[in-house]
Amino acid sequence: MLYEHIRSGDWVDASRLRIYPRIYLSVSLAMTITAVAFGHSPLDLHGNPLGTDFLSFWSASNLLWQGRPEAAYDHAALYAIEQSVGGPDCPLYTWLYPPMAFLVVAPLAALPYFPALTAWLGITFIGYLTALWQFLPDRRTLIPMIAFPPVFINLGHGQNAFLSAALLGWGLILLPRRPWLAGILMGALIYKPQLGLLLPVALLAAGHWRALFGAVVSVVVLSAASYGLLGAEVWAAFLAKSEYSRQVLEQGLVPWQKMISSFAAARMLGAPVGLAWAMQTLVSLSSAAVVWRVWRAPTSYPVKVATVTIGTLLAAPLALDYDATVLGIAITALAADGLRRRFLDWEISILAGVWMTSLLWRPIAMATDIPLGALAIMLLLWLTMRRARRVG
Repeated sequence: MLYEHIRSGDWVDASRLRIYPRIYLSVSLAMTITAVAFGHSPLDLHGNPLGTDFLSFWSASNLLWQGRPEAAYDHAALYAIEQSVGGPDCPLYTWLYPPMAFLVVAPLAALPYFPALTAWLGITFIGYLTALWQFLPDRRTLIPMIAFPPVFINLGHGQNAFLSAALLGWGLILLPRRPWLAGILMGALIYKPQLGLLLPVALLAAGHWRALFGAVVSVVVLSAASYGLLGAEVWAAFLAKSEYSRQVLEQGLVPWQKMISSFAAARMLGAPVGLAWAMQTLVSLSSAAVVWRVWRAPTSYPVKVATVTIGTLLAAPLALDYDATVLGIAITALAADGLRRRFLDWEISILAGVWMTSLLWRPIAMATDIPLGALAIMLLLWLTMRRARRVG
């Protein structure tokens, strides 16, 4: 019966694991190559900049090299650089990151736009893939890791989710044996602080004091370096832009359908701003409680890794579908734990379902306003809670 196949997960056999990710990978690579080969570099077939969002990273780096990094928070100044690549009709891609992010993008302007984009994605992807490989070093899993749909969403946007996943993944890998270094890597997520909200909860719950101190030192050093190297003007410009950042989220200046947070889900479904914030607060606090409980429990480390990864994504009010790249860490860790100890009913089908549907979260939301992404991530968190409680 279909029900039994879904419950047991036996429909996810070796043949399907081998064939379907390869099909998706081949199609995605063909589309990527077509966009590059038949476009007019650095523009794609439709006249948009290759890597879209990366244009703001490269432009901010250029303004840094010009000695006026604070201008990255000025739409007119940033847009002038972006138009030099994308042409006069190029959309504006804003820069809303904290000053510490300049330390990340600083090298980009040393290269022309497309080589910089290629280097950015290539180097950060290696960090992402090697982190996943540490959890499940099996050559049969390599293609599913590479073909995880958010990987190509991030690739298309030229975004930073590979870097975030690499910092988070390697921080969690090193935590048991190199806590200081793990804390430093986790603290480096301050460049995109919403993706590290629950890491302190996990470290406190498990008593990883050296890692926690390392993370604090990392945050302080990076913040001080950005202030000392870039000047107070950058911080003033960033703080002045905070109201606009709030409007981006609350008013849907970046469409909510592209997001996977509870706040965006509530706004997409018609909730007023206050109710949406209440929903996000409830989900964030609930996720923190789950992370605290699982990290204090005597469960396996891969389950703890998956829990904090999923919980951190749920706790972020501003999270887009390319940020779901970090779920590769959670899915890989849960798969590794299931192979080592055993899978519970429904687990294989849920993991496979999240993997497959992640490509459709945005299209479905655009067509129906159904926040499938947020619901799928919540389902994954439930799965980790259940696994932590039932598998000995």
